[in-house]
Amino acid sequence: MEATIEVSGLCKRFGQTAAVDQLSFTVAPGQVTGFVGPNGAGKSTTMRVILGLDAADAGSALIGGRPYQSLRDPLHHVGALLDAGALQPGRRARNHLLWLAHSQGLGTRRVDEVIEQAGLGTAAKRKAGGFSLGMRQRLGIAASWCPAT
Repeated sequence: MEATIEVSGLCKRFGQTAAVDQLSFTVAPGQVTGFVGPNGAGKSTTMRVILGLDAADAGSALIGGRPYQSLRDPLHHVGALLDAGALQPGRRARNHLLWLAHSQGLGTRRVDEVIEQAGLGTAAKRKAGGFSLGMRQRLGIAASWCPAT
């Protein structure tokens, strides 16, 4: 199943602060989508609701017509990058991706594909802790692509 992401009338408040207010959008299958905006605009909150890490106060966020938590093998349907620093600094880039792929029952072929797609070929055997911010972001993007089929 190629999943469409559908966000409809999404609202999320933290106390008196509206982090997300009536947000609606659709992401077609296979599209890579990023959020751009100032701090506090609701980018991370929206992603957290889509991924089931936060509950919406109103509206819905569905992947293939279902909430993320109800998807079987969710990383086969959607990948996300919330924090480029969320990696084990002592692990080599390729091993980081292998760990993620194997956790989803995928083999090494997909890992090698995303290493090349993300421009990590020359850095795949280096420890991620020594990466610049840009390289950590590339590794995070590769990780978000890794399980998708």
